[in-house]
This record gives sequence, C-alpha cells and structure tokens, in this order.
Amino acid sequence: MKTFCVLIVVTLAVTLIAQDTYPTSTQLRWSAALKGDASAQFEVGELYWHKQRASDALIWWQRAAQNGSQNAIKQLQSEFPQHNRRWLNIAAKQGDESAQQQLADLALHDPVVAWSDWYERFGESELSARARKLIAAQNKQLCTIVVPVIARSNASKARYVALLNAVSSTQGEFSDNPVCFAWQRKPEQHCSVADNQQAQCDEAYLSSAVRTIIFAEAGRSYTRPKVMVLGQRADSDVIKHEWAHWLGFADEYAMRMPYARDFCLGRYASQPVNIVVTEKQRMTSDELRALWHRLPWREQVSDWRMLAHPLGADQWQLGSSNNLERVGLYAAQTCEAVAGRFAWKPVAQETLMERHQSGVWPELYQRLQKPFLLHDSQLSQHQDRAQEREKPHQ
Repeated sequence: MKTFCVLIVVTLAVTLIAQDTYPTSTQLRWSAALKGDASAQFEVGELYWHKQRASDALIWWQRAAQNGSQNAIKQLQSEFPQHNRRWLNIAAKQGDESAQQQLADLALHDPVVAWSDWYERFGESELSARARKLIAAQNKQLCTIVVPVIARSNASKARYVALLNAVSSTQGEFSDNPVCFAWQRKPEQHCSVADNQQAQCDEAYLSSAVRTIIFAEAGRSYTRPKVMVLGQRADSDVIKHEWAHWLGFADEYAMRMPYARDFCLGRYASQPVNIVVTEKQRMTSDELRALWHRLPWREQVSDWRMLAHPLGADQWQLGSSNNLERVGLYAAQTCEAVAGRFAWKPVAQETLMERHQSGVWPELYQRLQKPFLLHDSQLSQHQDRAQEREKPHQ
C-alpha cells in the first residue's frame, strides 16, 4: 500500500512538472521509469538501495529485469540470492542461455521435479539429438531393446542424463539397432554397501528376462549379465566401461581369480569382441593364419603376417609392431593371473576397458559392439580390479 501511494505521488509530481520547461534529471528518470523504461527503473532501484530501502529497490529492480535489464538481474541475484530461481526464470524468458542452463541443472537435481516434467521443459535444449533417441518414451517405435533404469529418487535424474550421454557417445553411426532406456522411480529400491565397498542392491523383484540398470546411492559399480548397478559417483567413463560389457567387451586389465581362470580357459557363452586368448606366444604360419581367421576384428587386418614378427624356421612371435594407428594384435593384461594363457586385443592404445580414466573408445570398438549379445557372466560379472588402480571405480 505504501509503495502504491508513493507511485501516485510520483505520478502527480511528474504530471505537474509539465509547466516546467526544463525538468530535472530526477523528474525525467521517474517519468521514464513509470513508462516502463528498464534503464530508468534500474536506476530508481539503485536510488532506493542506496537509501537502504531494500523492499522498494527489490520492486523496481524486478520491474527492470522483467523489461530486459541485465544489470537488474545481476543486482537481484547478488542482493536477493534466496530468490535466485525466480531471477533465473526472468532471465531465461529474456533469452539468456546461461540462465536456461542453470535452471535446467537446478531442476535436474531437484527431488521434487519428475523426469517427465524436466524433459518436457529442458530436454530439447539440454540433451543432444543422439541422447534423446535413447529415451524409450520418445522413440517407442525405434527401440529394439528397452532397458529399465531404476532410481530411488528424482534427484538421480542427473545420473540418468549422464547415462544417456555416455551411451550415446559409444554408439556412433554404426549402431543399426538402437537400445533405449526407460526411467523408473522406485522409492522402495534398496541398496547397501558390501565389505568390498561394492554396491549391493535388492534384485529379487527384477525380471530375469529384462536387463536392468539400478542407480545405487553408495558403493562401487558392477555389471552382471542382466543387471548393471551404477554407484553414486560413477562418472561418464565408468558408465562407458560398465555399458561396454553389455556390448560384448571383456576387461583388458588383469582379471582377478576365479574370474580370470574361467574366462581365460574359454568358459564363456560368446566370444568377446575385443579379446582373443592363445595358449602360446609363438606359432607356426598355419597356426597364425588360423588365429587370424578367428579374430573378431579380422576384417580390419588385411594380412595375417601383420599379427606377428617372423623368427625364422616357420616360427612367428605374436604381437604387431607397436602402432597406435594400426589395428593388429597387441598384448592385453587380461590373463596375467592364469599360467599358459595369453590375451590379445586389437589396438595398442590403452582403452577404457583397461583403465576407464583413459576415456579412449576407438572407432573400431564402435564397429565391434554387439548390443544383442547375450553375455556370459565371465564377460560382464567382474570385480573391477581397475577400481583398485590409479583411481577407483566409483
């Protein structure tokens, strides 16, 4: 009421100065402010602020902000931060992309905001086209496989976005059969932390016929044939590593027993796409040709002789010349724990299957991945020794 009375007085004063040929700067400022001039409204707010009349300053700065004053928005955010979301909304309506991104991030971590509401407002602007194609609700007719993603709270929406971004970056243009994800909020989902710090989630209610991803609130990530559990701190590279197991990739770091024994002795249902295991490091020409024929990446190796070095007397030492650009046969650490077994991978690079922090996902791996492969536990159920190396899996 007080502010309304002030406005009436000011309006009358401005009207009465019509007889004054030379109105003062203060009179001109008020006249412009009353007519909706954003700069003048900002200055009026400044005037009130310096007079320690915060409530009046708030009113005029807010009017200035709504009329497009960036300075007013900055002052509001600085002096009245408790209403920051309101100021961001005003800025976003003015076309401020930074404000739009901040609002999206706030809503993404807000347990009150549902995924569907967040996506309806921010999905188009905050997600890449490739990531949006992975959302089952928006692409039902295109999805060949739908993977439920279970979260206990809406606050895990940010982790869902991280999953979409990570998986979309591994698919590339060679993915003919898109896998999609379906967000499911289940407050009753319970996870604890095992003695080895691995997340341990209740899986009793899950369908054995459907692969499922669970967001755990604590503990390390792990992957099994039908269940992937992602720990609270799983970043993009950890997600890619875990997801790759469902694409047919085996670990390239030294597996731990007893998983190493089973894997390196060939006790798996399907051949991994990035690892071959041999019983020796030297072969004859016929043996080397046979190895070349069974390589999952054979099409990328034009000549069997590129897989080894000649030793003479029809003997070849396995291993391609170290070349980061060439596909061949390179030693992997996978079977180090198993005597008489040697593992080999197609690239010399240290990929995220060896150390997830490397972030390296070669173009060849995009070609090799097999989303439909029914993976055996020796491919995907692992204790992630990489977690115990330079930086733990989270």
